Formats: sequence, structure tokens, C-alpha cells
Amino acid sequence: MNLFNRPGFFLIICSLVFLTYTCTDSTRPSSDDHSENRLNSKAAPGSSAELYLQGDQYTALRVEIDYMPGHKPTRTGLDSLETFLERRLNKQTISFELTEISSGGKDVYTIGDIRSLEDKHRNNFTGAGDEILHSYFLMVDGEYEQSSVIGVAYWNTSLAVFGKTIEDISSGLGAPPEDKIEGTVFRHEFGHLMGLVGNGTPIQSNHKTSGSAHCTNDGCLMNPAVETANFFANIFDGDIPDLDQFCVEDLQANGGE
Repeated sequence: MNLFNRPGFFLIICSLVFLTYTCTDSTRPSSDDHSENRLNSKAAPGSSAELYLQGDQYTALRVEIDYMPGHKPTRTGLDSLETFLERRLNKQTISFELTEISSGGKDVYTIGDIRSLEDKHRNNFTGAGDEILHSYFLMVDGEYEQSSVIGVAYWNTSLAVFGKTIEDISSGLGAPPEDKIEGTVFRHEFGHLMGLVGNGTPIQSNHKTSGSAHCTNDGCLMNPAVETANFFANIFDGDIPDLDQFCVEDLQANGGE
């Protein structure tokens, strides 16, 4: 997944330095969740794609969102995500549960830190026989250990977004608004939980980038170029990019909309 860099947008333009922001997923599977009474929530991103997309087993999606002080997701950013999920998932209801948690006390968070924070703060899991699929979303107040990253899908039901990095990118004259950056990143990361591109949801045509789970088509939400400084400086027209027809066809073939 492709995300964003630390320096403020204004500084990027003024220095004429081209920086590429990347989003990433962490695909290391784990067997830490041994409970026989609930869904394994520590599998690789994309491995539960069908559970998101299809509606026969889970009829609803509930997203638990924990955020650190000063980094509560914007309402419009979440509205954008909700609209995206409603269009692509076979779910009767999609809801968000927001809770402020204490700061992790770090300027930089490693993937180990993120997983430990989930272990400490996550409250909701998908139990056997549940009709609600539970997902977890962590908004932290620092940066990622890879400074170019603004979001990461690190388990099959979990993602994290780095609020300080979004804050830096949205600052400065002419910078993109915070809610638009959030909407783009939220949608992109959930796209990885839904198995895009070719990482849990099989591709129906050749549009997967070599070496990463991204789309080769310009303008697609899952294209790695979408979340770069160049995109927001020269291409961004105020609208969050959508999935192209090839990604949509992949989701539909796997039970989505």
C-alpha cells in the first residue's frame, strides 16, 4: 500500500524535491490467536477478503476505531470510507465505534508497536456464529518506522494510519485538505483488507503490479502513484480516486459489489 512522507507539503513544493509516499501491508501471518471460538484476527491482510465482500456469513461490518489525542479521524474522511464500503461490500449495515486512547508516547512506531497497541486496546472480535464482522482501525500520533508510510494493513482485520504524517502533508499553502488525504488512505487500506490487488481476491485480468498488491492502471485507487506528493501537487482535482473497472470486476467475482 502506498502512502505519504513526513515533510510538509509546502516544504516539498518549495524545495522542489520529489518524494514518493508509500502505503504498505504487513503480510507476516501469525498463529497468536488460538481461540476456537472466534475468527483468527492475526492472519495476513487479504486472507479474509471473502468475509468482507460476501454477505451470507456476516451481514454487518463494525469498525472499532481507536485514536490517540489530537488525531481523531475527520467526519468527512469516515463518511468517505463508509460510502466506499457500502458500494463494495454485501453488508446490511456498516458502523464505526470511536474511542480515544492514550498516546503511545512515541515519535516513531514500529510494526511491533502497532500490534502491541492493538493487543492492549482492541475490544471487539468476531465470535463463532456472529453475524457481525469486526474490524480494527488504529490512528496513532506519530510516524511509521518507514518514514514514507502513512497507513498499513497489518492483519486480516486490522489497519493503522499515522496521523502525524497526514498532519504534516496537509500543512502549508496549497496543501491538500486533511479529510481528502484521510479518505484516500482509508479507502486504499481497506482495499487491501478486501484482497486487492491479487492478494486474497483473485484478479480477473492482468492489472497487478510486479512485486506488490497494487493496480497498474493510472487513476485507480489502488495504483501506487495515487498516494504521492506528485499526485497531490499536479493531478489531484479535489476528488478521491475510485477503483477502476478491473479492480471492481475482481471484487464482484469474489462476492462483492
